[in-house]
Amino acid sequence: MNTKDVLNAHQYPTAGQNARRKDIPYYDTLAIAAGQTEYFFFTTPIGNQFLRNTQLPLSGQEVFFLEAFSAYFNVEKNTLAEIDALNEVLQQSFLEISVDNRVIGKYPGMDFINYLISDTFADQVVVTVNLPKLAGNLNSDEFLGRKLPLPIILNSTSAFSFRWVCTAASATAFNTINMTLVLHGLQIDKLDSFYWDNLKQNQFQQVPVTYYNTVVIPNNTQTTFQLFANPAVAPTLFSKTFPLSDITTFSCQNIEVFVNQPDVPIDPVTILNSRLFNTFNITVDDVERYNSNLMNMLSVLAGFGRILTTTPNLDVVTMLNLRQSKTLRVPLEFPANANVNISLTQPAGSLGITGEITVAMRGIETRRVA
Repeated sequence: MNTKDVLNAHQYPTAGQNARRKDIPYYDTLAIAAGQTEYFFFTTPIGNQFLRNTQLPLSGQEVFFLEAFSAYFNVEKNTLAEIDALNEVLQQSFLEISVDNRVIGKYPGMDFINYLISDTFADQVVVTVNLPKLAGNLNSDEFLGRKLPLPIILNSTSAFSFRWVCTAASATAFNTINMTLVLHGLQIDKLDSFYWDNLKQNQFQQVPVTYYNTVVIPNNTQTTFQLFANPAVAPTLFSKTFPLSDITTFSCQNIEVFVNQPDVPIDPVTILNSRLFNTFNITVDDVERYNSNLMNMLSVLAGFGRILTTTPNLDVVTMLNLRQSKTLRVPLEFPANANVNISLTQPAGSLGITGEITVAMRGIETRRVA
């Protein structure tokens, strides 16, 4: 064999190999329109390669292991009204992923949407300086968004749905803005035809999920919010209530508490300082399983504006963007049909009133195969 043959010996499939692995992200871009609250990604023919690179379902010769997903708005948010709208997208929208007409999970916008915000300095002759910052649920140096503990397998013989749902107010605020959804994972090309069985005759299925619940802050008195307990609210405000059914268990691995900018913006530092000492409690079958303040799981996205009386006067808008979550060293287990109580308690004087709190618990759901 010559040098080229030696170097290429393992570069091409050989006899007996029936699959080729490729690290290829799938992406699709849709324009948000006022009044439209539902968007289905990966249903449009490819056409413009700068907008999308695939259409689902996959061809009969492909299998895709979805390991993470992210989204991005092609716009810079630099006003208090825009931050308010962005918070509504993060806390009151969700991506629902379905495979073979079975919902895998509902993931809140705060899980996977990345965004560009900026502090601004504008004088009275409308000369503006922006200080942009890329933010969101970023993982290390990658633009991954929601990283999954287990892959979601998109089989060549399956039907899929990636449905993003937002509020009417969000659709109006983001009217005409493009949203790009990216699926990060591993594609397997079948070199020989074979059937990929997702379930492999297993009685149970494990899927990565996020249980989330968003509640309004009505006042600044000492209040206990009962979470994941009320199914009679808008579907954009929650993904799960307890108790779980007789055929479902949940293993919680990560917790984040997200607080936003109130209707009348206030100094974000005051929001942060008042929320760090809220307490978060979980009991399962009357046994306390978690009890802590929010020091290592509190996220805040809020802005504040001031006018500096210089010559000329300077309008200044500054943003506080803090994203953090607590990854549990020991997963918190929720048995099927267990008596669960999850609560967040704020002390008197907590801020900011009319804002919202979202609690997200991320982990793995185990459920019986129907």
